[in-house]
Amino acid sequence: DGVTAVSNSLKEETINLFSITNNINVIPNFIDIEKYSKVKRNPYRSKLCPKGERLLIHTSNFRKVKRIQDVINVFCKINKEIPSKLIMIGDGPERANIESLTRSLCSLRDVMFIGKIPDVETVLYKADLFLLTSEKESFGLSALEAMASSVPVISSNAGGLPELVEEGISGFTCDIGDVNSMSEKAIKVLDKKNLSGFKENALRIANNYDINIILPKYVEFYKNILNKG
Repeated sequence: DGVTAVSNSLKEETINLFSITNNINVIPNFIDIEKYSKVKRNPYRSKLCPKGERLLIHTSNFRKVKRIQDVINVFCKINKEIPSKLIMIGDGPERANIESLTRSLCSLRDVMFIGKIPDVETVLYKADLFLLTSEKESFGLSALEAMASSVPVISSNAGGLPELVEEGISGFTCDIGDVNSMSEKAIKVLDKKNLSGFKENALRIANNYDINIILPKYVEFYKNILNKG
């Protein structure tokens, strides 16, 4: 009776894959902005970045589709130009391989794997950049969580990510696997002349996806479907 998709990209993909004759309404994912605004302390930043290093974050389920090797390669390039640390949040089948890659390319003193945690917002607080290099993303909810914490995003241009990350405003999107472009754009964002502006823009855009704005759109959609019955 009704179909929704969380991005225009997913809508187009659904139309191409399934025989759907009725319209697909695009209603994006949402988060509770207040949850992120309440955080006042990052338990990792002071320990990991004692000399003012930049703090980068990646969150995923460590599957191949996330192309986490690109995250490590991008970070290593950034760290050569700007002293930085990277926190890897999550767990999954690729974690052992990625830890091995990290040992061969970077130093595990600069990259911390913390596994799954219930309060991602505390690690995102006061972070400087979020990396998301996936080859598929229907929306990019983890990127939105970062933006809600005033963290700009460097991502691939997969799926719905270009609809969420405003180019040159809240971050940048790059071609899938283009590690050089991602690292160059990341260095631009992390420049002290630019970082505060990107952070402000990230939060401003994330506010558009607050639960109080998006949830009523779902309620209205459900009401319209029921009224048709």
